[in-house]
Amino acid sequence: MKKELKYLICTAILMTIGLLLFKFIPMKLFGKDILFDASMHITIACFVLYIIYFFIDENKNWRIPYFILAFAVLVVIAVQRVISNAHNDIGLLAGLLISIISIIIPRWNEFGRRVKF
Repeated sequence: MKKELKYLICTAILMTIGLLLFKFIPMKLFGKDILFDASMHITIACFVLYIIYFFIDENKNWRIPYFILAFAVLVVIAVQRVISNAHNDIGLLAGLLISIISIIIPRWNEFGRRVKF
């Protein structure tokens, strides 16, 4: 449990830094109505889904349905953000990349063993 808490805290810190760099600083420089800033909705949704994943990970039969549900949730949020003209594809991808990188960095030892270059 202590290891998972460490992962969550590191991921939250990295997501916050990513949002500062790719959402709030561009909004400060270019104005609040830009479309290419990173989507905080996608990033927060990924973080909440990541927290829920720790509970799903206990039961291996729930993984695939959970990933399908998580993907559907992220797609609905992305479509809503585009329809409401709050973000474009660059902003949504930036939010998703911030989330993915923030989740992988604290767990690099686990991912590094599986991914060979």
